[in-house]
Order: sequence, then C-alpha cells, then structure tokens
Amino acid sequence: MRGLVLQDVFRLSEIIDEMGIELDLKELMDKIKTEGGMTERVGGQIALMLVKKLHKSENKMYEFIAELSGDSVEDVKKYRPKQIINFFSDLLNDEDFADFFQQA
Repeated sequence: MRGLVLQDVFRLSEIIDEMGIELDLKELMDKIKTEGGMTERVGGQIALMLVKKLHKSENKMYEFIAELSGDSVEDVKKYRPKQIINFFSDLLNDEDFADFFQQA
C-alpha cells in the first residue's frame, strides 16, 4: 500500500458519509494505541461494517482501494475477503493515518 496523502482522507470521508456509517476513527485509534494488539481486530470490525454497506458506494470503494493498493479496479473487484480485511488492517496501521486521527 502506498503512503497516504490528504486527498485519501477526504475520499475515505466521502465514502464513509455516502455509506451512512457513523465511525469515530479517533476513538478507534485511541483504543489501538492504549490497548495494543487490537489493530487486526479493529481492522476486521471496520472491514465487516464497510462490507455491510458497500453497495451504497461500491464504485468509489473500488477506486479508493485501487489507488492505495496499486492494483487495478478490475483486480480489486476480484479481492478475496481476507485481502479486504488485510487492506483495512494495513490502512489502520499506517503511521500517517494514525497520526492524522490522533491530532483530529
């Protein structure tokens, strides 16, 4: 996964809003920081929450994942469930992502 840039945060925000998900990312990042070892579990929870509402923002999500992963949209459409969970776990583990939401 490539490093995050500000544009990625705005795109993710747009996708989450379009899906109608109430997600307190700062709270999630605080849990990861204070409880340690939770990243995979939290990443899995976020992935499951997103999967439940993917139909509301399907194309934007494909594009977002493709941009960050370096895979084509067609390849992303063929991701297996574990790949999606790993993608979101990697996203949560990204130092820039965590720093941004710790400061928010």
